[in-house]
Amino acid sequence: MRKISLLLLLTFPLFCIAQEKVFYNAKVFTADPQKPFAEAIAIKGKIITDVGNYNDVKKKASAEAQWIDLKGGFLMPGFIDSHNHGIFGGRELTKANFKNYISNVDELLAYAKEKLANKEGMTGDVLVIYGIDLSAWKLLNDINRIFNSNEFETQPLILHGGDGHTAWSNGKMMARVGISKTFIDQLKPNEKIYYGIDNNGEPNGFVSEEAINKLTASLIVETDFSQAAEKTIEYNNRYGITAWLDPSVSSINPLIPKPYNFIEWYHYLINKGKLTAHIAAVIVVDANAEPTTTISAVKASQLKYNTENFSIIGLKVFADGVIEYPTQTAALSIPYSNSQSKGMLLFEPKNFARLATMADKENLHLHVHTIGDRAVTEVLNGFEVARKSNKNFEIPHTITHLQIVQPSDFDRFAKLNVLASFSLFWAKGETYSMDMVKPYIHPSLYQWQYPARSLLQAGATICGASDWPVTTANPFEAMYIAETRKGPLGVLDSTQCMPRMAMLYAYTSEAAKALMLENKIGSLQVGKIVDMILLDRDVLTVTPEAMKDTRILWTMFEGRKVYEATTR
Repeated sequence: MRKISLLLLLTFPLFCIAQEKVFYNAKVFTADPQKPFAEAIAIKGKIITDVGNYNDVKKKASAEAQWIDLKGGFLMPGFIDSHNHGIFGGRELTKANFKNYISNVDELLAYAKEKLANKEGMTGDVLVIYGIDLSAWKLLNDINRIFNSNEFETQPLILHGGDGHTAWSNGKMMARVGISKTFIDQLKPNEKIYYGIDNNGEPNGFVSEEAINKLTASLIVETDFSQAAEKTIEYNNRYGITAWLDPSVSSINPLIPKPYNFIEWYHYLINKGKLTAHIAAVIVVDANAEPTTTISAVKASQLKYNTENFSIIGLKVFADGVIEYPTQTAALSIPYSNSQSKGMLLFEPKNFARLATMADKENLHLHVHTIGDRAVTEVLNGFEVARKSNKNFEIPHTITHLQIVQPSDFDRFAKLNVLASFSLFWAKGETYSMDMVKPYIHPSLYQWQYPARSLLQAGATICGASDWPVTTANPFEAMYIAETRKGPLGVLDSTQCMPRMAMLYAYTSEAAKALMLENKIGSLQVGKIVDMILLDRDVLTVTPEAMKDTRILWTMFEGRKVYEATTR
């Protein structure tokens, strides 16, 4: 027995010690601002041991090192997404999903008939189609006419807007859930705004924000979340994404109920050995609620769930809704021209300031959804109260989306150490940024739509984000839009075009700050974790159009390949 134990002691280290590997003959973008480029990188296990020019790395490498020729490829850190709905997005990959621009209803009708015929996209007996482009809501009259006739006269149908804030249902579905003129007439004025009505006061099927819960509460949950979780990882790793912030893993906000606890499904991946990404998560809370109770609940979840690659880092707050017509729930400083409403600020400013102060004191990160300029200003006001109260600027809180930002707020981001998480795939000349916005808001607001370049010049930290599944999670498509602002309807304010290098940082070292993981990931530096990707082209020298089509040849997470392209 003693001999066996001695044998184990002598041989066990041989299995523990990882072989050194050196990747060379590559253009290496490190995302380290002090040393952004290199020629070679050495790793041991999941840790980077050396980065630099080829000769220097070669001198330090051990005789047993494995040398890997990248044949002139472009190597960089794994992408980090600062606003990615993870398993919720994976759920949509298991459902009917119509992502196309909608110029008329015929194509959507053909898709719905196909899904109905083969029973795909069915939730119980309800046909549910996700990812509906916001261009559809301009065609509500046609949608009502077509999807309330023929086979859809008796078939319950729900169309989920791709923004996650809007939906539509036909008459059969509205009757089932009790959405009627009588129901709407009994609502309070601040509740009625979430329901669309026609000229006769009858509901037209359109709902937004919390009214979506009325529509979907009766749905039978039929999602294979183990499949959704695995699809989430496969999808993101394929695009070189090795870390993300999940902005709504669960909710303790009664106005935004989450029927699913996505935390459990991240742990499913952990238990199966399939979580090949670093996940920072936040829990949706009500900024108007008593903050002590809220913070206690979040900290209890941290104790229960936090582990090596999954951490609940704080709280998610909704400051407002969305800006597009007909929803118009984003909080503006100047009223919408058609309604004279300023939208909806979803908290009392003093309540948000109180929550921000207490959360900051407890080292909890706040991640805040803002679309309108008034929402941005009030959130920054709350963070300013927290900074002055706590005398602490260490926690890098985040404001996300930032569709309209006033110039008077630009320099406040850097001063308050508040990160700007931009989903810049939206920042293009498109129906939802022009036709559904420009006619309804004041020109002095419209000119500051997604002002990423202005914030960058004011010293703000810009973090890349997708808001997947609202848009693709592919960082190269988002970076193309960020750089060109080009869309089907033209260019959306070319003065806000972002430098390509700034966007590479935004999706690596800068986004790592939003996850509070900048000391572990986000750049290729000695001592950091080996998350890196090999690209099929030099993304610093190709045209924007060529850059958009970049492919990931392989994705490495913690020193092992988790995705590899089948063809090169």
